[in-house]
Amino acid sequence: MNLGEQYKKAWFDYKDNIDRDTLPSLLDDKFEWRSLTKAFNDKTIESKEDTLETLKGVDTTASPEVHYSADEMLIMSVVHEWDGGKMVIMAFVTFKDGKAIKMISAKGEPA
Repeated sequence: MNLGEQYKKAWFDYKDNIDRDTLPSLLDDKFEWRSLTKAFNDKTIESKEDTLETLKGVDTTASPEVHYSADEMLIMSVVHEWDGGKMVIMAFVTFKDGKAIKMISAKGEPA
């Protein structure tokens, strides 16, 4: 399993409260999540701590699809569904020295 695949698994295990230890260990202390569109909490840049706190509050059914995964980067889309709503998030994650250093995302309505 490459680093991108490990990150994807850890991300959704953290969101779903299955494993709250692995994702924090995969995020660099200076990790930044930059949203190109309005985010869940109206922030456009989140730190490692902000990201972990945001994920704890995401209460949706998620269907991720990996488009590219390696030890250097991960590109995935995620369809989120909740009562009466649906959106897709496209995310690009870069890794350095075994840790995620940056994630860039954008959201919109799925086709």
